[in-house]
Parts: sequence; C-alpha cells; structure tokens
Amino acid sequence: MADARFCPGGAGSKSAQFPDFCLPVSNIRHLLQAFARSPQATDILAKLATPAARLELSGMAGAQEAFVIAAAVLGKGAALHLVVANSKEEAAYLQNDLAGILEGERTVHFFPDSFKRPAFFDDLNPTQTLQRSEVVNKTSLLRQEGAVVVTYPEALFEKVVSPEVLGQHRIEVSTGEKLDVDFVISVLVEYGFERADFVYEPGQFSIRGGIIDLFSFGNDLPYRIELFDDEVESIRLFDPLTQLSQRNISRVSIVPNLNTRFRQEQKRSLLQIVPPDATVWVRDFQFLLDRLQYCFEKAGQFAQKISGLDSAELREIFRDRAFLYPSDVVADIADRSIVFLEKQSPEVLRSFFAASPEAR
Repeated sequence: MADARFCPGGAGSKSAQFPDFCLPVSNIRHLLQAFARSPQATDILAKLATPAARLELSGMAGAQEAFVIAAAVLGKGAALHLVVANSKEEAAYLQNDLAGILEGERTVHFFPDSFKRPAFFDDLNPTQTLQRSEVVNKTSLLRQEGAVVVTYPEALFEKVVSPEVLGQHRIEVSTGEKLDVDFVISVLVEYGFERADFVYEPGQFSIRGGIIDLFSFGNDLPYRIELFDDEVESIRLFDPLTQLSQRNISRVSIVPNLNTRFRQEQKRSLLQIVPPDATVWVRDFQFLLDRLQYCFEKAGQFAQKISGLDSAELREIFRDRAFLYPSDVVADIADRSIVFLEKQSPEVLRSFFAASPEAR
C-alpha cells in the first residue's frame, strides 16, 4: 500500500520541498503541469502502471484532490478513470472541478442515479436517466479517449444495460435512406417512447406531416428528421425550448428506455462495463459499502409498497430488482487498480485487499 502525502505549496508553506509549486502560474494549465512534474505525481503514475495497484493518498486539501486526479488522468494515456464520491453533491462539485481543469484535454462525465433524490425511489428524473444512458451509450468511445466518469454510491447501486445488448437494440437512421413512418411509430412505442404534441424531455416523439421530432434516451438534445416522401432529407439537432435548429447531422442513433426495455439478465454493474485497465478512485470504501446496503434495504421496502397507482416505469424497475449487493461491488473492483482519496480503516484494507499479491 503506497502512501503519497501532498502538501499545498506557495509562500509561507512547505514550499522548500515542492519548488515547482512556488513558480508563478498564469492559469490552471501551468498549475496542472506543476503537479504532474512533482515527485508525488510521478510516484502515483509509476504505481498505477502495475496491475491491480493499491494506493492510499493523504494530506490533500481543497481543490488539490482534483489536480491530483487530473494529473493521473493525463499521465495514464487512454485509460478510463472512475471516481466514486461519497454523495451526489460531492460528486457534482468534483465533476465541475475536473471538467475545468481538464478542459480541452479529457471529457468528464457525470453518472447520476435515476431518481430525483438519491435513495428515494418514488420519483424518477428523466434528465438523469438520460445522463446514465449517455454514459453507457458512449462506453466504447470513453475507452478510446481516456475519459473520466464521476459518480456516487446511489448511482452505482442501479445496474445498467450491457453496451453489447444496447448496441443490438439501437436503431440508426441516416440521411438519404428510406424510412417508413408507420414503422417508426411502432418501434418508438415498443422502445418506451411517448407520443406528444411537442418534445421537451427524453422519451418523447411527435410527427407532423413529413417531420419527425424525437428525444432519444441516449442524447442530450432532440432530433428533427425531415422526410421527402419516404426518404430522409435532413436530420438536425434542435433546442426543445426555442424549437430552433442547432446543427445538421448525417445520422441519428435511437436508444430505447434503459429502465423498462431490458430485463435483469441484460443488465450489469457499471464496474463491469468500464474497461479492465480503468482506475477506480474511492474516498471511503466502507462508506460506499454501507450506503449500498442502505439503498438495497430501502429499495426492498419500496418494492413491497409499489402498486398499480405508480408509474409503469417504476413498476418495471422494481419488478426485476436490477440492483447491486455490496458484495457485488467488492467482486467487481477486486482486480482493478484503486486509489483511496483518504486514509481507510485497517479492517477495510485487510478484508478487501490483503489477498491481492500486488497490494502494497
């Protein structure tokens, strides 16, 4: 187990040990470069280069944590980094910090739970369902570009559809190809879309003459498909508030509702979807396990109360119980490189990582 201690630099601090941090910096990029050149960052990257590395960091304060993660992200090439914060609020702040630091270098995605309040299962949030779908839909791309995904226990608690299964059910529509409107309607209804006069949230579609508007579950803006007779003449992204076009595209990918279209056996843990060389960053592993257990107990209580008065989508989610046990997370994370963002209890380290030959 490696213990890398970071102390803030600058005048009046322990700057003699960290001369790079004493240099005047004009922007975030220079500061990030200083972090990346420090002996501590170099040591972290060296440790992460070994399989199933185990690191425990300490002594970080403020935004220093985000700089440490960012330096490791840039130094580890195309590997994906999964950062697990303790709460939704903490994850949102960290995602914002990392996005600012890594702007133009890496994409930082936020992976939320499906509900308006974490661990309260009575009210779904369509926007967050969309964000979850986007991350799963772009998994293959994330592997290539070395992106960062920031999440929290309640979001990990819900399983997601396997990218392979999702790829089999994704529909591609391209300009210049033939498209039957009746076929489109039947497919969209089967995929969990709702017909509306105007689309304004994921899962809606409308048809007016030769214009098909649809808001896919895997995109952050709706599509407008214009037909000339039965041929796709143009596809545009548009703003649902102003109805104004944003830009033209040549192809649209229609993703079904991940909550209702797929069964338990088609869903997996997010930890099983990210590539094997991904690095997992966790603040408090015991808190993560305790929170997952709390969510599981609350979900079981809610499932017993659910009735025909609740939405069909909620009934579908809880019928399959597509949730994780804490032991599932331990199994999924066992062979991966993991970095703890603070000191862990000896019991956690002994229980979960002492058996790993690479642990140090």
